[in-house]
Amino acid sequence: MRQFFRRCLPQDPQFRANSLASLIAVGTVGFLYLQFPVEPAGAETIRLTRAAPKPLINLQAAAPVEAAPSAGTPSPSAAAVLSPEQQAEATLQRKIAQLERGITFLKGIPSYSAQFTRQELVDGTLLDEQEMTLKVRHEPFSVYLKWHTGERGREAIYVAGQNDGEMLVHAGGWKARLGTLSIDPDGTLAMQENRHPITNAGILELAKMIVNYHQRDLQTHNYTRCEQLADAEFDSRACDVYLIEYKDQSASETYRKSLTFIDKERSVPLYIKNFGWPGANAPTDGEELDEATLIEFYSFAEIDFGGRMLAADFDTANEEYGFKR
Repeated sequence: MRQFFRRCLPQDPQFRANSLASLIAVGTVGFLYLQFPVEPAGAETIRLTRAAPKPLINLQAAAPVEAAPSAGTPSPSAAAVLSPEQQAEATLQRKIAQLERGITFLKGIPSYSAQFTRQELVDGTLLDEQEMTLKVRHEPFSVYLKWHTGERGREAIYVAGQNDGEMLVHAGGWKARLGTLSIDPDGTLAMQENRHPITNAGILELAKMIVNYHQRDLQTHNYTRCEQLADAEFDSRACDVYLIEYKDQSASETYRKSLTFIDKERSVPLYIKNFGWPGANAPTDGEELDEATLIEFYSFAEIDFGGRMLAADFDTANEEYGFKR
């Protein structure tokens, strides 16, 4: 999870200062990422164009969308008004329900492709933002990744039940000559550049992780703020926008704040930023604080749910791929 997607953010500096994702990967899924050194700054890269989220959102001042009473809660007409705590809980419940609809939708999709962007904090270092092509098949669970920034040309394939449970990877650039490596998805080498293993890659896994995390939030009431902000647009898709903030590090060890864009039509997460707790000498609030505490950023654009991935899409023998044969 390393700097979430500067290009996709609105131009408003206030907005860029805020956002949390979350969770997790994020992950999707974060999710996924091989462990070869990233090219130094200045190396030639391909930048995938994305439409900025619209309208511009000032997270410090954005007015929340009024939460509807949850089941069993008296309506205002019955002389009952939701307290701030009840409003936050109702909003979180609404977000969970929306993501659960998205999970149902995704389970009905056999496969899809997307342009995936991620930035993560790993071992105390915020890695450079990375953009890659992502292909996912749900049964058997299969993932293909190709890097367009960082170590450009790097590819990875994972297929559940194949290759003794390992992912197959080759480096980019001249290091591609070294051939294909078999790597434990949860091993030290694979996790050098990742907060989440490739086995958690994709939109479905990210949505499930977010739901699981928020269900715990409902049980522990560890958050101080949960609001639905003004609608926005990401990658030309209309989105609901949710912001959650947590009480303190004892209540939420990893996450301080999270911002999530959820596709209105499909109810799937498209954009998520997660922020951690500040260390010593860190800014105390505002844009600088968010920039200093970003731990995860994931986004999915140009999603194609219509095409059906074949076994060849997850095979190192595919002639369109660069795996050494």
